[in-house]
Amino acid sequence: MVATRLLAVLSSDPEGPVVRHRWRAYERALLAAGLVLEVVAWPKTPPLRRAALRRASQADGVVLSSRLVNGFDLRTLRRRAPRLAFDFDDALPYRDSRAGATRSRTRSRRFRAIIDASDAVFAGNEFLAALARDEGAAPVILPTTVEVSAGPAEPAPESDLALIGWIGSQATLPYLEERALVLGALVAAGRRFRLRVIADREPVFPPGIPVETLPWQLETWEAALRGTHFGLAPLPDDPWTRGKCGLKVLQMLALGRPVVASSVGVQADQVVHGETGYLAHDREAFLDGIVRLMDDPIERTRLGAAGRADVRQRWSVEAWAPRVVAAVEAWLA
Repeated sequence: MVATRLLAVLSSDPEGPVVRHRWRAYERALLAAGLVLEVVAWPKTPPLRRAALRRASQADGVVLSSRLVNGFDLRTLRRRAPRLAFDFDDALPYRDSRAGATRSRTRSRRFRAIIDASDAVFAGNEFLAALARDEGAAPVILPTTVEVSAGPAEPAPESDLALIGWIGSQATLPYLEERALVLGALVAAGRRFRLRVIADREPVFPPGIPVETLPWQLETWEAALRGTHFGLAPLPDDPWTRGKCGLKVLQMLALGRPVVASSVGVQADQVVHGETGYLAHDREAFLDGIVRLMDDPIERTRLGAAGRADVRQRWSVEAWAPRVVAAVEAWLA
């Protein structure tokens, strides 16, 4: 019988995508190796955090998930956690794109302290791993992954109207809104399309762009995205976006929907240009990719099938489960 060990993941958003795709997705695989996963909320107030720290002290290993805790909490966590790992999927030393994607002195200091205090570091991509290496760590790259169901993808909707999808949150909606000129050019050219935005707020576009907003819900987002012909994944190129782990690209490709994506960070690896979608380095290339997918349904189907197969092989939970379990076991050994 495999000895049971408790693995606690500390997160300020226990139900959020980071925990869902980077830890809960591997719950069964970890359990098969004798590792019981427990996600522990990291509250905002110090009194409530003490309870989380007490729970952490009872675990065999604690993963601090994408959180830059203050020095006092870090020292307390380090004293109480038998083994401590840091897992991150954002360029945490930097401010986000809305704040200029500049390096923050406070965030950098906290990032360095957590790296120094951790027994293991798990990074979501090579750009993030390089940030950890700069602080003297030897990180293990564990990418964000998605589930890919068995068999072929469900067919795209039968419609002469191009249904274009985007999925994300209010934090990333500005990246889509920055493509208003591209979408406006389609309207001006008489192109018939509808943009489906799956998010927690409506996008702000100039009048005339045909858009529908569906609220993001765990139970409905997949069906909403499946009801599109292809997807968009625009990003500006800055240190914050280079650290992104490309979840929306993987979600669309896994459903058999090709993607027009900015060739920024990990997206340049996730989308194989001309084989699973189109990579774009500027607005003109972005527009060209959209027009190609609008005009050729046979090509959309071919690219979508290839994208789904590629995600299953390179970016799926199934493909990465053995490596995630091995990385956790090596850290706890």
